This record gives sequence, C-alpha cells and structure tokens, in this order.
Amino acid sequence: MLTRPGSTPGSGWMRNVSERLSSGPADVRSLPRRFWIAYGTFMIVFLLILPMMQHRLIPSYSYKGRSYESPTRIGGLPLFAEGSAPVGIIAVGGRPRGVIAVGALPLGVIAVGGLAVGGLAIGGVSLGFFALAGLAIGWHAAGGGAVGYRVFGGLAIGAYAYAGNGVAYGYHEASGRQKEKLFG
Repeated sequence: MLTRPGSTPGSGWMRNVSERLSSGPADVRSLPRRFWIAYGTFMIVFLLILPMMQHRLIPSYSYKGRSYESPTRIGGLPLFAEGSAPVGIIAVGGRPRGVIAVGALPLGVIAVGGLAVGGLAIGGVSLGFFALAGLAIGWHAAGGGAVGYRVFGGLAIGAYAYAGNGVAYGYHEASGRQKEKLFG
C-alpha cells in the first residue's frame, strides 16, 4: 500500500465514516409506539400471513424433484441452472455453484445467500474477498461482526478496524466508540 509521508495508513473514507458515527452521542430515546405497531403489523403480514396464503395459491414443489439447465452453454457450463445443487454460470438453488450463485449455500465469484462463499459474498454469514453480512469474514469485510484485513462493522476485528458506534479491535488502526489495539 502506498502512503504519502506524514499521512495515516488505512482507508480514509472508512475512517471518516467511523468518526462521523462515533462523534455524536448515542441516541437513547425510544421510538414512538406508532412505529412499533406498524413494524409488528408488517412482520405478521409478510412473515406469517403471506407465506400461508402462498402455500394455498401456488402448488408446492421442491428442488429435489425439479431441476433445469438452459440449453445455451458457455465453456461447457449451462448459462442458467436451477435445482438442489446446480452448477452453471448463473446458478440458483439449494447449494449452487457458479459465477453468480444465489441460494442457501452458494459458492461462486458472486455469491448471494444464507452462508455465502465467494469473491463478492453477500449473505447472513459470508466468507470472501469482499464480504457483506451479519457475520462477514474477508479481506474487506462489512457487517454486524466483521473480521478481516480492512473491516467495518458493529464489532470490527482486523488490521484496520472501523466500528462507528461499535467496538473496534485493530492491529494497525482502530476507530470506533471503543477502540483497542491488538498485539501492541
């Protein structure tokens, strides 16, 4: 990494965001009751009622009995594949593998899903070069809990850690409400 003499190491934009978030006092006021009523109604409708109605309106099927591969092939792989464990350029399903993989356990250059592994990984738990998730592990990681070289999150652990109002543990630099230097 190149730096000018006298400048601090690390990403300037991540440091600025972290300092902006941590500069002001944490807002301890509770949200209005109207917000919580609307939030509860939204969750009940979209997480309980709509899925039950969908089961009745749409005939259920499982990925085990249904799979599809497009006839168009690129480098021997289908352009689009769907199923329980599809392999293709664009793969959608349970355990997809491909350049773009979307599903529960995706593996690909761009992976989107619950437990994502790839170059750009987006999901609940992500492992990748660029990881964005609730728990993100990667060279560049952002999420609720982020571990890696350059990280940003509520709990950030890495060489350059930026946490805003959270906790940052960094080997070279830590910026957050609570900051700690590891190994030094």
